[in-house]
Amino acid sequence: MSPRWQRLTGVRPEEAPAVMWSMLYVIALFLAYYVLRPIRDELGVAGGVQNLPWLFTGTLLAMLVASPLFALAVRNLPRRQFIALAYRFFAANLVLFALLLHFAEPDAQVWIGRAFFIWVSVFNLFVVSVFWSFMVDLFDSEQGKRLFGLFAAGATLGGLLGSAITSSLIAHLDRSWLMAIAIVFLELAVLASRR
Repeated sequence: MSPRWQRLTGVRPEEAPAVMWSMLYVIALFLAYYVLRPIRDELGVAGGVQNLPWLFTGTLLAMLVASPLFALAVRNLPRRQFIALAYRFFAANLVLFALLLHFAEPDAQVWIGRAFFIWVSVFNLFVVSVFWSFMVDLFDSEQGKRLFGLFAAGATLGGLLGSAITSSLIAHLDRSWLMAIAIVFLELAVLASRR
């Protein structure tokens, strides 16, 4: 690591591998979310913009149900196992949504879209919380003060790249393929979290 890079980022040579893997983790995570977000928004308004308040209420109710289950899993599983299990659970959900949206009748797709809107909102909260919890466990307070801004920049970069990928591919790929891309990024986040 060059002294110039070290001064610019605040990363010490012994921290470099953990920081690089953490950057890959957060970039992949936000790539996945920002590939899914336009799909969520499109499906959320498919039943009418007037239903958005109900979708946010549904998100709140889903969080009230999911949070205790999430807390139970966090308490009972080792951290790295939990991260892999949680992200792969969300990836399996994406496969299910892709199949449902592909094969469902048009009338049912509105309700599947509403469920997907709520699901992506819950997904976002949980996967980001898991990332930051992992970073707090991995780095001490002094390191956090120096490095967490860098990770926030990585999240921004992932969001920008995810939006760019989606906008460039949406005309050529249907939703199912975009969901598959998000699954690949989730798996990349799992692999990066294990380093």
